[in-house]
Amino acid sequence: MRKPLAKAPPRIQRMILKVQKYDLKVVYKPGKELFIADALSRASLPDTIVGNDFEEDLEAQIHALISNLPISEKKQKQMEKCTSEDEVLQCLKETVLKGWPLNKSEVPLSIREYWDFREEIHVANNLLFKSDRLIVPKKCRLEMLHKIHSSHLGISKCKQRARDVLFWPGMSSQIEDYVSRCSVCLQNKGANQKEPLEPHPTPERPWQRLGTDLFHMRDKTFLLVLTIDSKFVEISQLRETTSKEVINKLKEIFSRHGIPDVLVSDNSPQNSSKLFKEFTTKWEFAHLTSSPGYPQSNGMAERMVQTAKNVLKKAEQSNQDPHLALLELRNTPIDSNLQSPAQILMGRRLKSTLPASKELLKPQNHSDFVRHTLIQKAICRKSILIGRLNP
Repeated sequence: MRKPLAKAPPRIQRMILKVQKYDLKVVYKPGKELFIADALSRASLPDTIVGNDFEEDLEAQIHALISNLPISEKKQKQMEKCTSEDEVLQCLKETVLKGWPLNKSEVPLSIREYWDFREEIHVANNLLFKSDRLIVPKKCRLEMLHKIHSSHLGISKCKQRARDVLFWPGMSSQIEDYVSRCSVCLQNKGANQKEPLEPHPTPERPWQRLGTDLFHMRDKTFLLVLTIDSKFVEISQLRETTSKEVINKLKEIFSRHGIPDVLVSDNSPQNSSKLFKEFTTKWEFAHLTSSPGYPQSNGMAERMVQTAKNVLKKAEQSNQDPHLALLELRNTPIDSNLQSPAQILMGRRLKSTLPASKELLKPQNHSDFVRHTLIQKAICRKSILIGRLNP
């Protein structure tokens, strides 16, 4: 009864929907404390509801909660077809619809690995879900692995991305194997950059504090803008490396997301010009620069430059759309405790080529939790770095 309605199994959803017009206080009592049988529950009145209108209304509400996937009709039919041809999932579907046995030993061997979370599994539109995550049929799993790794992020990031919307038994180990064998990632493997000792102050709201940097790749120059809290990244190609061009690109980005309080950059000529100072004054935001000769103090933007370069380079080498790769980067949870950059900044997941239930794409707001988690992570990182400097 304490679960969010969208995450509760269909049986519990029916119960909650039936009693939602009442103000109930639900108290759990173990069987040993129930000494006297409840006589009224054993002598209930006849059902006063005429017809099936109420049940049909309940089914309609539940169907709305567990709605279609926001993917093309062709892709949905492909998933339905693969599910119907998957013997294991058909056995699972039949068991879910008929009801699970009382004992695990009575469950068919092929679906016993689903036993521990049987209450979370339900059927909607001929597809199977574990809560609001799609259970992927075996025939489609290789394609999903390819999509999960489309931005060529590391193992932990790919697992976090997949766990956000998809499920199948052994998914994590298959992702580890797939990523570790990726030829593009192996060719571009490099050492991680050290973090600065003093982390940036944790922002109180999204888009409050940004970092920016320029980087070069394949004879092209790009402007990168990064949110300090969510690590949401915007990348724009520059036609020329002038202060005016950088300002125009920043204006485009600010017009989409708003003007930040603080913009942190290095001391490049584009960022230290008179024109740039006039821009900061007119648009009313503070401009902080890293220490001269030590751009690493703008560490988060420096690290994200390497990440963005790797994403774009690997997308090019594997003949993938770089924009889809960046979309997956923005949609990938930061870690096991924090949501994706898109969720932190916009309060919602972004629709991508990975199938996700519509419930997962609805806006949510967890700004207080995110800020508290970021503060704790910053304190932890600082203590670790101090420990390394003072062994």
